[in-house]
Amino acid sequence: MQIKLLAVFAFVLLGLVVLLIRISFITVTEGNTYARKVLSQQSYDSQTIPYRRGEIQDRNGVTLAKSDLYYNMILDCAIINSDSDYLEPTLTALEEVYGLDTDKLRTLILDEETASSRYQIIQKRMTRAETERLDAYVNEDFSDQNLSEEERGELLEERSNVQGVWFDAFYERSYPYDSLASNVVGFANDEDTGVVGIENYYNSMLNGTNGRIYGYLNSDLEYEKTTIEPEHGYTLVTTLDMNIQEIVEKYIAEFDEEYGTEDSDYKGAANVGVVVMDPNSGEILAMACNSSFDLNDPYDMSSLYSGAEIKAMDNTTYVDALNDMWSNFCVSESYEPGSVFKPITVASALECGAVHDGDAFYCGGNLLITDTVINCDNIYGHGDETLEYAIVNSCNVALMTISARMGISNFLYYQNVFNFGYQTGIDLPGETPGVVYDKSGMNEVELATCSFGQGFTVSMVQEITAFSTVINGGYYYQPHVVRQVLDSEGTEVKSIEPLVLKQPVSSSVSSLVRQYLTTAVQKGTGQKSQVPGYLTGGKTGTAEKIDLEPGSSTLGQRATGKYLVSFIGACPMDDPQVVIYVVVDEPNVDQQADSSYAQILFRKIATEVFPYMDLYPTEEVTQELLWKLGLTEDDVVKGGSRASATFQCFDSYGTLHNDAYVNTDGEIVDGDGNVIEGCYINDEGHVVDAYGNVIDVTIDIDTTTEEVAENPNIASPPNESAAASADDTTVWSGVTDEDLEDAGEDE
Repeated sequence: MQIKLLAVFAFVLLGLVVLLIRISFITVTEGNTYARKVLSQQSYDSQTIPYRRGEIQDRNGVTLAKSDLYYNMILDCAIINSDSDYLEPTLTALEEVYGLDTDKLRTLILDEETASSRYQIIQKRMTRAETERLDAYVNEDFSDQNLSEEERGELLEERSNVQGVWFDAFYERSYPYDSLASNVVGFANDEDTGVVGIENYYNSMLNGTNGRIYGYLNSDLEYEKTTIEPEHGYTLVTTLDMNIQEIVEKYIAEFDEEYGTEDSDYKGAANVGVVVMDPNSGEILAMACNSSFDLNDPYDMSSLYSGAEIKAMDNTTYVDALNDMWSNFCVSESYEPGSVFKPITVASALECGAVHDGDAFYCGGNLLITDTVINCDNIYGHGDETLEYAIVNSCNVALMTISARMGISNFLYYQNVFNFGYQTGIDLPGETPGVVYDKSGMNEVELATCSFGQGFTVSMVQEITAFSTVINGGYYYQPHVVRQVLDSEGTEVKSIEPLVLKQPVSSSVSSLVRQYLTTAVQKGTGQKSQVPGYLTGGKTGTAEKIDLEPGSSTLGQRATGKYLVSFIGACPMDDPQVVIYVVVDEPNVDQQADSSYAQILFRKIATEVFPYMDLYPTEEVTQELLWKLGLTEDDVVKGGSRASATFQCFDSYGTLHNDAYVNTDGEIVDGDGNVIEGCYINDEGHVVDAYGNVIDVTIDIDTTTEEVAENPNIASPPNESAAASADDTTVWSGVTDEDLEDAGEDE
């Protein structure tokens, strides 16, 4: 038995010895081959090819967001250390081609902690041209040099031993125009995830699918690879026009510069918002507010806070501060619109037959609604007036009378039809539906208050879309910011045509309201908005705000002296092609209840936008009009303003100015607009220069404003909108992946 066991043991031992000898033989004779095969599988078995996130362009093909291809240079220390012949040629190559420090690289490659590393980044953000320099170095054949075959062979062998260096491709998002249209375009983070704006709303469409390279050594030890190309993201062509956007942002910045102070963080108002829309398609041509930020550095709040303030923020405060900076006031904030809502009330009343063109009203300055006195904007009353002049005079009493004739049911029906209390479905994130009353919450006082734009809240997008409906023939178009989808080759995948969702009012009603709004600009409260040469119409707004200051004794009540002023206008009024809506929320001035701040901002923007859009002037530009607006013929183009003719005066330094004039702010300035020191307007309204000379010049500074009476008793908006939980009207939610699939099937 023992002999058998010994025999088995000896047999097994012999087998092990033979196996070890065989393994040693393979290691000596073919070890490099197997090592090469294993290393190849480890290095090339799977390599990701990144997709390119789609571009965002304006309507003219101007790139607003793009992804640029870069490479990181990667050092595979394990491969270099797998063969002693690899180290020196690789170090030489990196030094000669890129000027890298060979001592530092040698330490990195040989150090115990990194010697087996497969991924060490040694240079970042390299261009394709820079990566190709190493390929050219490695693949140089030296045929153009006077070398012997032996010398050439040695060089080729040395170059073939440059191993363990490869380039990891990635795309980096950039925004060529920095802060332009920042609140609309938005930005994507390093993970290609859209955070705000179009980048967020269309995130899945802008993103693509990574490709991959699969590589291996076949049975003949030849390298083979299979490549699956990446699917790049779609390019979005927006409705925005960057030229119009630049005009809008220029004048918002000018407003902030003119009225901003250190106490107001150099903002001219708590919020300034401007939206420019094509009323015949719902396309947004421009959208901006005075809280823009650098899309290439979206976390930089240094323009708003000091370093110490930012450092002192806890996480919640920091995140809230960022969200406030990124927020799009035009879409995400709701407010009581004020008198810019009056055209919607009048159009609704005409449509349902509650009033007719030519109906007469009487305004005595206020109206008693049940037991509540509600004042008109004009505390002295407008007297007898027609339906048209209810708009022209911005008469609260007439509007309250009109809404009473409509009744609660009809008023709420048209408020619903015009989409107040609901999201419009604009293809931007964070849209607010606003809050409105339902039938159970609305009584006589609420009805009266809502008729002139108080007691409920709206967004700028809701108001401009409803206003466009009233003046475009009665058609409610879906507001949107994307008009076309292209594939990575620039081929159209989807075209977004204008979408009419409903027709709240008839074309005849629309025609009447256009007439009323034209008169309101020519003869009424909107005269300061006039754009010389153009037939414009529009409506002013002056909304009393509610005190929301924590700890205030009047919290939840109407805040004394706090107003949101606005102007919404269109051109040309016989066939409107563009609507511009301006909101100035709490202007940084002593007397906020003055819609001229919004009117003048509208006029400045429109003066440049109308010619750019090839809207030709059709109206005579009279000296009387220019004088009334404080403009010269040159100012119609330049956007300046004057309140007097030019005159001579001396400044504090004894310099005689031959081109002095009084601007509409009551300042004595020279021809370049610089304030002349020592000159002023005395209590009698005369110009006095630095030498005490009284200048004989007529000053025409229009200090009249839309008469505003405080209305502490008007209804406040409800806490929650009943419409938000009701059956919603169908709204478009932007282009979806399903739309693109359908488009593909149609081709």
